[in-house]
Amino acid sequence: MEIISDKGRIWAKTAHGEAELDYRIKDNYMIIFHTGTPEEDMGQGIAEALADKAFALAKEKGMRIMPACPYIQHYIKKKKITEY
Repeated sequence: MEIISDKGRIWAKTAHGEAELDYRIKDNYMIIFHTGTPEEDMGQGIAEALADKAFALAKEKGMRIMPACPYIQHYIKKKKITEY
């Protein structure tokens, strides 16, 4: 699966449409406010892959994450991330 990052959006084509993670940059924060996966593709790790990409991108650019999306809050707990 190819994950594409482009100005406030990280997304991937799936068998049933597109999965996406939307964010905006403010000061030194990546504010992640939405993730979405087609219902038929849920449970396949696609949202997790998008979140992995977002966290890697934030780290690469020296930004912190502000988790304004319930899925990202879940992701942080699941991965036991303490600094974001």
